[in-house]
Amino acid sequence: MSDPKQAWNEVGERFTSLGKRLADNYRAGGIQAPSMKETQRSVEEVVKEIGNQLGRALEALDETVRDNEARKDLKGAFDALGSAISSSVDEAAGAIRGGGPKQEPPRPDPES
Repeated sequence: MSDPKQAWNEVGERFTSLGKRLADNYRAGGIQAPSMKETQRSVEEVVKEIGNQLGRALEALDETVRDNEARKDLKGAFDALGSAISSSVDEAAGAIRGGGPKQEPPRPDPES
């Protein structure tokens, strides 16, 4: 089993990769954020824009999920998450059984 810190770093890397892919697909829609003038429009127009943005986000999510590479990224992210959880649980179980952690955890308040 890998080191918990390395396992959690892998989780972060996998989800970052997936997030970048989702953002790229979202930006590909072409609609830009509303300007200050548009922000001052009536509540009805603002609600409509929010609905449009939500629709684009859902379309980007749908496109990302249909993308084979994105699915591989998602699977890798969840595999890394599972490994990190397993590694952390194994380390905690060892500490409970008396094996102790591999190294002393940092103190929350430095000694004076």
